[in-house]
Amino acid sequence: MTSAAVIKFDRVSCTAQPPYEQDLAEVSLALGPGELGVVLVPPGVARLPLADLAEGLLTPESGTVSLDGEDWRELTPDAAAAARSQIGRVFETRGWISNLDVDENITLAQRHHTLRPLAELDQEAEALARGFGLTELPRVRPATLKGAVLRRAEWVRAFLGAPTLILLEYPMRDVYTNDLDGLLRAVQAARERGAAVLWIGEASGDGGRAAGLPAAQVWTLEGARLIADSLQPKVKTSA
Repeated sequence: MTSAAVIKFDRVSCTAQPPYEQDLAEVSLALGPGELGVVLVPPGVARLPLADLAEGLLTPESGTVSLDGEDWRELTPDAAAAARSQIGRVFETRGWISNLDVDENITLAQRHHTLRPLAELDQEAEALARGFGLTELPRVRPATLKGAVLRRAEWVRAFLGAPTLILLEYPMRDVYTNDLDGLLRAVQAARERGAAVLWIGEASGDGGRAAGLPAAQVWTLEGARLIADSLQPKVKTSA
């Protein structure tokens, strides 16, 4: 792996303000192309600002967050928008536009930021959907679907367009455990093509499984700090 960081936190601190519920203090981490970072969160911790900081949607009180070597605070609005077009994300809380069908939600960013033909986007999204255990790409309003289907549709949106950074916040929420292997395979495939992946989850659930993937960097949230866990046991997966 190259040493150049796709995403880098340098001594980042942030005091929780609504809607966030968890402070962060002196957080430092870096992920290069093809690297996986797993943040293990204790049960009951919610609304962690880590992913919003990584995406430049939240400014830290101290420290810096850089994407591809660029401090988010120094980017122009146009440059920041272009940078976010290279980020895929599964949100802790659902982020669907209610008056668009799910497939329109999924392809929206690619339709806005690229010149890719809609048929090409649709074909890629359909393939991802099948890989995640959906019989087809949902083409109805989000409100009509069950949580497990919507969550897997979020996976499709996060991986569509080969993003260089993928942020996964509690990605197995509302989803059956036997669907995890498909997500783990997608993460490994994304890493192989050079994407950096940051996975946030509970040690007793999907976070623990993700921490068992090859060469994962693992941090445990203890209070407001992330503690590097070099002794995290490797868990066998079928991914």
